[in-house]
Amino acid sequence: MGRGRYPARLKVTAPPPELAERYYRSWPAYALYHTPERFPLLSADLFGRSAPLTLEFGCATGEYLCALAAAQPEACFVGVDIVAKPLYRAVERAAALNLANILFIHADARLLYQRIPDAALATIILHFPPPLLRNRQRNQLLVSPQMLACAARVLVPGGYLSFLTDHPDLFALMQELLPNFPTLRARPASPSELAVFESHYHRRWAVRGREINGLRIERVSAG
Repeated sequence: MGRGRYPARLKVTAPPPELAERYYRSWPAYALYHTPERFPLLSADLFGRSAPLTLEFGCATGEYLCALAAAQPEACFVGVDIVAKPLYRAVERAAALNLANILFIHADARLLYQRIPDAALATIILHFPPPLLRNRQRNQLLVSPQMLACAARVLVPGGYLSFLTDHPDLFALMQELLPNFPTLRARPASPSELAVFESHYHRRWAVRGREINGLRIERVSAG
């Protein structure tokens, strides 16, 4: 999900039909709410094969996810963002790399939490989500009990949530919420451990001297 004016400055257009068919989906909130069965989030349904599936919440222009997909052709990758414009750039990236294992979905991540089947994901990526500091925006936070409940349910045992943030209050909120989910075990992780490479936002905040904190939040077996 974009922060600041970066997404608004992107000079992109909607992908042509052949690229949209290959890389882009738009899942409207109304349809997601009323007919969730139309929107399966499984690798077999989205890619026609069973493979480990990684989902990135707030993928923006897909820079990071495309790098993962290029490095791991045997796995499948889905990026979700609530803003369409950055996803158009993500489609351009995927097409330039001729990736066959990635898809971008324009949707509200909060409406997807209950739509993902149990144990469907190998990895969830949540890197540099916006802090949304205004009180009226608090219900839009991606760091929330609802998101962690989703992670606890949809990650396979041994799967993990990769969390990076430059915002200390957001990091503290994640640490505050995690004890409520006993099947999620977190340990501090350096950005170099969690990130294959530095994405746009990673570079942006690092250059500004902001401290970047990370957690590897693993799904463990109950009991």
